[in-house]
Amino acid sequence: MSVKTLAGMPEYRRLFSSRLISNVGNGVAPIAIAFGVLALPDGSPTGLSIVLAAQAIPVVLVLPIGGVIADRVGRPRMISICDMLMAVVIGAIGLLFITGLATVPLLAVLNALAGVLVGLWYPAYPGLATDVVPDELLQPANAYNAVAGNGGFIIGTAIGGLLVATVGSGWAIMLDAVSFLIAGILVFGLRRFSRPHDSGESPVRDLIDGWQVFISYRWIVAVVLAFSLIVMVMRGAEEVLGPVLANERYGGPAGWSAVLGAMAVGLLLGAIVAAKIRVERPIAFGMAVCFTLPAWLLTLALAAPLPVVMVGAFVWGLAMEIMVVLWFTALQRNVPPESLSRVSSYDAFGSLMFGPLGLALAGPLLVFIPISEAFFIAALVAAAATAGSLLVPSVWRLRRADGLPDMPSVTSN
Repeated sequence: MSVKTLAGMPEYRRLFSSRLISNVGNGVAPIAIAFGVLALPDGSPTGLSIVLAAQAIPVVLVLPIGGVIADRVGRPRMISICDMLMAVVIGAIGLLFITGLATVPLLAVLNALAGVLVGLWYPAYPGLATDVVPDELLQPANAYNAVAGNGGFIIGTAIGGLLVATVGSGWAIMLDAVSFLIAGILVFGLRRFSRPHDSGESPVRDLIDGWQVFISYRWIVAVVLAFSLIVMVMRGAEEVLGPVLANERYGGPAGWSAVLGAMAVGLLLGAIVAAKIRVERPIAFGMAVCFTLPAWLLTLALAAPLPVVMVGAFVWGLAMEIMVVLWFTALQRNVPPESLSRVSSYDAFGSLMFGPLGLALAGPLLVFIPISEAFFIAALVAAAATAGSLLVPSVWRLRRADGLPDMPSVTSN
């Protein structure tokens, strides 16, 4: 029934379509950027780390203020503006590759601009569904948004390697730019659902209030701290170490495209499962399935045959998307709507804060140790972070559709 209900809502169809289209480009971009940079005259694993870290650092720095702005101007408006500006920046990156003018420093500068926009966009997205669907449809809406996003990502990864091999990284990246433009136009049509919340306080006061709400939920803090390490190793492994290993063992762009495609299929299936899943302790369950990440990293550490690596990527994608849907739904149901973007910004800030470190260290690390050892270290860190979060009692006490009984009311902060 929820599928028919959501499909009958024009505003939700816009949201769904924007995710589908944008993620086609997002599936192409990692492959095009990685192998485009590695093919440059000044390209190298270290150069790739520089380009990717140049985007990741501004994301982390901008996230907190992004949450304040999103709460003040409204989430649909914020997302549409960022998507359309991102189309311009990504288009410029594609043009540099097409014209042969791309260098690591130029790409790093443009990627930094893209990082600012991502930092503004990210806090607005988790609460967007609350603007267009009723509470009882939040979990299926989140899940089907993920279906759209992952379906688009599958298409993107499926064609990404082919596009890079046939027309080059520049034209592949141009597809990403067009997808951002279309997504921005679609979400712009939702601007009437914007619910700006002007507290009357200064932005600094809003930041402080958002922080107080954030730290009042111990289960949120525990998971965010765990994901700060999980994301660090995941980004270094997926975006730097993986393409380097693929060049050595798995046939370059085509092989890594197959791995990311398998992960995307897992993400898609995970979203479908998450639309129906009912678990009594959603966050504990979600963190437990994250042990599939170190398992996948071990297949890479052992340079397992490509089909084995693809299976590992598929299982990790399946688990990750279930966790993401359960996480977004828990935030939406337990955090006050007027604070959701700010809390989401601290969630993203904490989860992503070591991502730049993972990207920056992954390439240079290969100067000192073999790539197999780098993957072993990544697997160990991911396993320790996941286990640590499950030692926190409030992670286990949070039940489906409930607040946390031992926590103070956020309205009293």
